[in-house]
Amino acid sequence: MLKVRGLFVPVRTVALLLSEVLITCTAFYFFVILSAGHDIGALTFGLSVQFAVVLGSLTVLMMVAVGLYNYATLIDYRAMVSRVVLALALEGPIIFAATFLYRDSVWPAIPAWSIWYLEVIVALLSCLVITRAIFLLIADTRAWKRRVIVVGAGERADRIRALSERGSGGNFVPAAFVAFGTNEPHPGEWTVALDEGRDDGALYQLAWRCGATEIVVATDDRRGVPVKPLLECKARGIAVTEFLTFCERESGRVDLDALRPSWLIYSDGFRVSWAARAVKRAFDIVVSAAMLVLTLPLLVLTCVAIKLEDGGPIFYSQERVGLFGTRFTVHKFRSMRPDAEAAGGPQWAAKRDARVTYVGWFIRKVRIDELPQLGNVLKGDMSFIGPRPERPYFVDKLGELIPFYGERHAVKPGITGWAQISAPYGASLHDARKKLSYDLYYVKNHNLLLDIIILIQTVRVILFGEGAR
Repeated sequence: MLKVRGLFVPVRTVALLLSEVLITCTAFYFFVILSAGHDIGALTFGLSVQFAVVLGSLTVLMMVAVGLYNYATLIDYRAMVSRVVLALALEGPIIFAATFLYRDSVWPAIPAWSIWYLEVIVALLSCLVITRAIFLLIADTRAWKRRVIVVGAGERADRIRALSERGSGGNFVPAAFVAFGTNEPHPGEWTVALDEGRDDGALYQLAWRCGATEIVVATDDRRGVPVKPLLECKARGIAVTEFLTFCERESGRVDLDALRPSWLIYSDGFRVSWAARAVKRAFDIVVSAAMLVLTLPLLVLTCVAIKLEDGGPIFYSQERVGLFGTRFTVHKFRSMRPDAEAAGGPQWAAKRDARVTYVGWFIRKVRIDELPQLGNVLKGDMSFIGPRPERPYFVDKLGELIPFYGERHAVKPGITGWAQISAPYGASLHDARKKLSYDLYYVKNHNLLLDIIILIQTVRVILFGEGAR
């Protein structure tokens, strides 16, 4: 795993992304050169390379936006091919705009733009599909995965074992499970029992034989942690990682079942300078203003559609909980009947909710109903990226049932967030716990890079209607 400003990225994903940047840039460059034919003298090397790099980078960016670097998509060949096609189709207007910008230097060398575009798309599709087919053959090989030793043979160790075998793709291999003393259950498969009192370098020798580069302390009983063997391994250059920190890094969320206040207090994260706050506020203003301008025709059409359907109000306002528990009024396009809660108090939206109107179903599916919240962002009540703001009723209820729920209010709520691109719609206590695990990860690790990645990945959520109700 590579750590980039608090964000952990698998090495294999970085390798694939860089490979495809190189492939797409090279493809665009050679297609410009080949299309020029006898007019090649009109092209300069610098402009051709610049044109290829711009289009190649935009192609990969579009692939990131539709979720082509998520492991679940990588291992599903049909989904992968369909999303590659979608990314290239969506890039058509971008390619045309870029070609127009280079019209004085590149366009004269392209005899028929439409034919050239189709040729490039077919070539890119072939190259990317072949590249990913090769990647699928080697992605799960142990050469891409770190070997770790897990100290513990109980419930936490089992969770690490499950994490290494998860469907979304583990990035490590448990080389051995080590049980010390009698504080852990009986050793099972792949488990080595060592005497806690031994001080002969047995744990380090085991790590050396297994080729392990990291030791994860996952004992269920903290009193069973073997200090001397771990200190010896640490001194000899083997990383020693605590269970919660390891799970956070590998899963992109905080394990609520094992969470302790002391870990939140002493672990990295939560440090936000005044400069970072200023950058985030500038990011919110720029993105929200741009979104308002770009979606203005869509906003008008939505207003007309809602009014024509049932003649009811266009907007719906609710009180929500924001930064540090302050309350504010959020505005959305109305997607339910005006009397949606007349029969009872607040309630979560359900699948095929009868309260949702026909227009409401569509605008919720593609997240158009959230667009009026751009005004809340410009006003400063919300950020563009952050945990979703909840109603006071649910905040009070969930705060009583879920420990650390209030910590999600340490940052401004957002229109989209880490939980929204990582987990399905929350409509139960279990879903709320799962979303909180992602929200706490964001609160702990948020920065501009993570915000940009969430913004790009939100395109995937909108296009495929993930989590909408």
